[in-house]
Amino acid sequence: MAIPASALSPELLVSTTTQYEVYRDNKQLGVGKIELKPAGTPDCWSYSQEAYPSAWLRWLSGDILEQSHVCVVDGQLRPVAYRYNRSGVGASKENFSLRFDWPKKEVVYQNGDVKPLTDGIVDRLSMQLVLRDWLLSEQAATGKEPIGTKEVKFADRKKIDSYVFQIKAHEEVKTPAGTFKTTRLDRIDNDKRRAQFWLSPDNGYIVVKAEQQKEDDPPLKLLLKKMPTTSPTNSK
Repeated sequence: MAIPASALSPELLVSTTTQYEVYRDNKQLGVGKIELKPAGTPDCWSYSQEAYPSAWLRWLSGDILEQSHVCVVDGQLRPVAYRYNRSGVGASKENFSLRFDWPKKEVVYQNGDVKPLTDGIVDRLSMQLVLRDWLLSEQAATGKEPIGTKEVKFADRKKIDSYVFQIKAHEEVKTPAGTFKTTRLDRIDNDKRRAQFWLSPDNGYIVVKAEQQKEDDPPLKLLLKKMPTTSPTNSK
């Protein structure tokens, strides 16, 4: 039996533009933006993440655009297309795009490779929407702060992968946009690749801080620069 479209949290899919500051090991590299907007097709959305390094770094690392096209089908998020594009040194080895062929149950890669597609698989950007929806839905169902773990399967640059996240703490976080009460999600399935997200339950579980680190590399950090131009909790 089909699940009604309302199975997704009503606070999730709201047109929103959020700005961030980007840091590497506490040194600001530039600014970033995450935007969610209707894609022009009913029940479909464009979700994008952009990063703009400071002028002195742009020649090396370049601008980054990550974009996901998703649709709501039977109350679930389904990616349709995804692309990652970076300019700068070595970018050609990193850039890739995906097409999700749901009738054929295939993920089609830019180079022609094909991977099997099963229900629940998303791309690595729309994974953020899946995690937010999980937290929003749990909070709505229980009236309490969510607890537990969540595994998300996604199509990455070369393969179908999965991350397991656990709610580790409820912390106050200071950002350029202010101080927020947050729920902290930690990736727990790989000690060599740390990923943490601090999300604000009072603001639709938007990300107010994020950190990623590979082994001993300096951590990459996002901090909320200012509140979204359209607040998920106030928009209807």
